[in-house]
Amino acid sequence: MYNEDIKELLEHSKNEVNAIAEQSKQGTINKIAVKNVLENLRSILDYHSQDILNVLKAKVSNKKSPNKVYFPYGQKENHFKNSVKNNLPSLNEVLPEAYQLLESIQPFKSKDNWVVDLCSLTNEAKHNNLSKTKKQKSVSIRQGNFIHIDGATNVVLENNYVNGQRLDDVYVNNNHEVRIVKHSGTTLITENNKIKFDGKEIEVAPFLRQCHSKIEQFSSELSQILHKNA
Repeated sequence: MYNEDIKELLEHSKNEVNAIAEQSKQGTINKIAVKNVLENLRSILDYHSQDILNVLKAKVSNKKSPNKVYFPYGQKENHFKNSVKNNLPSLNEVLPEAYQLLESIQPFKSKDNWVVDLCSLTNEAKHNNLSKTKKQKSVSIRQGNFIHIDGATNVVLENNYVNGQRLDDVYVNNNHEVRIVKHSGTTLITENNKIKFDGKEIEVAPFLRQCHSKIEQFSSELSQILHKNA
C-alpha cells in the first residue's frame, strides 16, 4: 500500500466486518461497530485522496491545492467531475490513470451504488446519529424436490400428495411464524434474520463486506499507479 495507515485500517476493518457478520447471524448488531467500520472505510478513501494530492503537488508545483481533501464521488458524472475539481484539481490531465480508476467505481460507470451509499451512510452516522437498522425475517420452505418457496409469508400448503404420499401441511402467517402438521416428515424450514440499514434496502453485513472488498482492490490498483508516478 502507498500509505501504511491504509494497510492497517484495511486489516482492522476486515476483522470488524467479520465480527458484525457473525453478530448478524444471531439477529443482532452493534451499531457503534457499524459506525466505526463505515468511518474507517471512508477514511481509507480520503487517505488515498491525500496520497494522490501529494503526487499532483510534486508534478504541478505552480497550482494551488486545497488545504483539506476528500475522496471525490458522485451519483452522476457532472457531480463526480465537480468533486474532482474541488479536491484533486488537474487529476485527469496529470494522472489520467488515477482519474480513470476513481471514475470506474462511480455508479454512473460501474452501475453499482456502493461508494455513494458508503459515503452517505458515513456522513449520516458521523454528523447526525448512529446508523439505524431494521430486522427482516425471511422463511424458506422446501418439501423434497417438489416445492420450494423463498420469502414465504401468508402461505398455506395442505392436502398435497406426491406419488400417493401426503406431504406435510405447512402454514406461515404475516409474522413469518410457521406451523407444520406432519404427514411425510419431509419439510425443511429455513429461517433467516436480515438486518438492513433503515430507509435503504441494503443488508448491513454483506454491504460492509462488499465495500471492504472493493476498497481493498481499489487500494491495490491505485498504489501501483502512484508508485509508478512518484
